[in-house]
Amino acid sequence: MKKNYLALMVSFFIFCQFLLVGQTQEAVDILGKASSGVVTLKAWDKNKNVVGEGTGLALGENLVVVPYHLISQAVEAEVTSISGKSGKIEALVATDRNYDLALVRIKGKINALNPGASAELKAGDRLFALSEISGQVIITEGNLRSWLDLVPGKVKLMELTMNLEKPACGAPIFEAQGKVVGVALVFGSGVKFGVPVEAVLAMNSQAKGLDFKAAPKENYLDLLEGSLLVGKAACLLNEPGMATIYLEKYIKQKTDDLEAYVLLGQAYYRLGNTSESYKNYARALLLNPDHPQALYGMGLTQLRERKFKEAAESLEKAISRNLDSREVFFELGTAYEELQDLARAAENYEKYVKAGAANPFPAWLKLAQTYQRLNQPERAIAAFREALKINPDDLNCNYNLAKLLAETNQYDEAEAVFQKLAAMNQRDAVTYYGQIMQMYDRARNYEKAVEAARKIVELNPKNEVAQYNLAIMYDRLGRLEEAVQTLNDTLAIKPDYTHAWFNLGIIYDKMKKHAEAVEAFKKYTALAPDDPSGWLNIGLEYMLLKDFEKALPNLEKSVSLNPNNAVAQYNLGITYINLKDNYSAREVLRVLQKLDQNLAGRLAKLIK
Repeated sequence: MKKNYLALMVSFFIFCQFLLVGQTQEAVDILGKASSGVVTLKAWDKNKNVVGEGTGLALGENLVVVPYHLISQAVEAEVTSISGKSGKIEALVATDRNYDLALVRIKGKINALNPGASAELKAGDRLFALSEISGQVIITEGNLRSWLDLVPGKVKLMELTMNLEKPACGAPIFEAQGKVVGVALVFGSGVKFGVPVEAVLAMNSQAKGLDFKAAPKENYLDLLEGSLLVGKAACLLNEPGMATIYLEKYIKQKTDDLEAYVLLGQAYYRLGNTSESYKNYARALLLNPDHPQALYGMGLTQLRERKFKEAAESLEKAISRNLDSREVFFELGTAYEELQDLARAAENYEKYVKAGAANPFPAWLKLAQTYQRLNQPERAIAAFREALKINPDDLNCNYNLAKLLAETNQYDEAEAVFQKLAAMNQRDAVTYYGQIMQMYDRARNYEKAVEAARKIVELNPKNEVAQYNLAIMYDRLGRLEEAVQTLNDTLAIKPDYTHAWFNLGIIYDKMKKHAEAVEAFKKYTALAPDDPSGWLNIGLEYMLLKDFEKALPNLEKSVSLNPNNAVAQYNLGITYINLKDNYSAREVLRVLQKLDQNLAGRLAKLIK
């Protein structure tokens, strides 16, 4: 036996040397001072099946605190210290079922740990848990995240930020000075918490207790206290799967617990099970129709089921019952938005952001979009700006702001935002400069439009559409030579670009280069023979060249494709007159009189 003990001690000291590399000095100090007061626990039922394995801590030389659920069904149990000392559990001295704690007396002696006070702890304080798992001593460091109110004013739990495995269930929790401030309970990777040391110290250590083998056997986790502890803790720690399992057990035993129905409704809601969520909120409201959390939960469930009218009513009622939640205004805004009651939607989104929401960005974005739909652009712009104070690089928000600035004629600011977008998202820079070009085109600021169009060409020089748009902007600016050159550049990239040929003809016409215009329109009609406008423009250019014989077949072709075009009919009539064909001109006149009396009158005066 002595030989084995020495081997354990050697192993322990080797492990301590390893811990010096990866642990803080406080952790190493705690390991050195407190390890002798930490034990591992193993418990068996009458059939020698293991029913519990975990950790415990020494409260006195022969008193050990362990999780009650690990021994509640056992007839035999043994603890072993990290140094290798073991002892059978002889008596169940005391229990605290609210906290899943058992105080047991063992055969043998262990060094007691030094208790501290958990009441002095605050969020962020460093904590350490000490356990032995699979022969390795493990000290885990973390923090107190917050205090959880299991039963308000009565039962509090410590939310921990440390990774603990199930065998660490029952491990002592130390503060930085090495005093015990709690006991770790572990029911799953997401359901772990600390029980305050005050609950440990409140158990009667002077009681004689019950002989362990003779003590009543029960499954603590099926009992009222056990199912409530695990179910509610799981709910508070956002582990809805485990919460539903244990809260369902609890409610079967405690059918009038309104708070439990609310928690169960929350757990099912998080799991996406709206029918069960609705059912439990409805049960809570049967017990108290004015319960604010039950009304809020009911509203959320109705919102998810797209019952927007009912959701709005439930949420409004929850607010009127003094619900302590800022989120309700966002949810209520969503309900009203879906109901197309945009004024109320905006009102609630605004309440949400003014209430100091933890993440107001989505609400500012929603508020901006709602103001847009209400045709209140200045308010929408202000809301977009607030959203961008929080998330200045959000592409969607910047883009919508830029478009709104453009629509309200705030061109310089709109351009600045579009350019910011182009710098942030170079992949879509062409799109943003395209928006600038279109904005200035609508504003008839063609100098600026040309600048944007040239930038697009710089970004994509081999793109025929970019070249074409630049040519159109040159045309609108009156820089016709540059427009012609750019259209020729466009056609060098895409020779069958019909729009480019057509507009090249139009610009040549403006420059009074009618022969060049004819050739451009001929290229167009070769590519688009069914478009009467191409044939019409060839005919008009020949008329301007006084070549009526060449104009005639083109105008006849245009009229055959679209007999209802009064301008084409009129110019065909003029051509017949110039060719001394008054008979054909009169035929055109009869058609034109049905289409346009004004043009018909003008043509009639010219026919001899």
